[in-house]
Amino acid sequence: MNFGAYVSEIFRSGIEGIAKGQTEAGIAMGFNRFQTFVFIVLPQTVQRILPVYKGEFISLVKMTSIVGYIAVQDLTKASDIIRSRTFDAFFPLVMVAILYFVIAWVLMQSLEYLERITDSKHRRRKADKA
Repeated sequence: MNFGAYVSEIFRSGIEGIAKGQTEAGIAMGFNRFQTFVFIVLPQTVQRILPVYKGEFISLVKMTSIVGYIAVQDLTKASDIIRSRTFDAFFPLVMVAILYFVIAWVLMQSLEYLERITDSKHRRRKADKA
């Protein structure tokens, strides 16, 4: 719930950060309010909030290990079960650390890809090369 509230605040501040003139220009061009939001305001908002969202998203993934001790059986809890059965403390924890790193890395790469494709400068450079 905390993550949802924080992300909604990120989106709200991102939307409010777009100048009112953008909305007025969209309406002046003949778009209705919904079209103006979807085609003009939202792409600019996504481009602005992605760096902050990336950090928050990766923090959420890392915090799932803490939740595992409270209620849900996740990687960290599974590591504790393996450790209690095999009496090998080092290997399960190293594997969990590697798995969390891989999960966070893959998610970060996908969010960076999303950030690149929403960046208008990147699209212009790519179009100039073609």
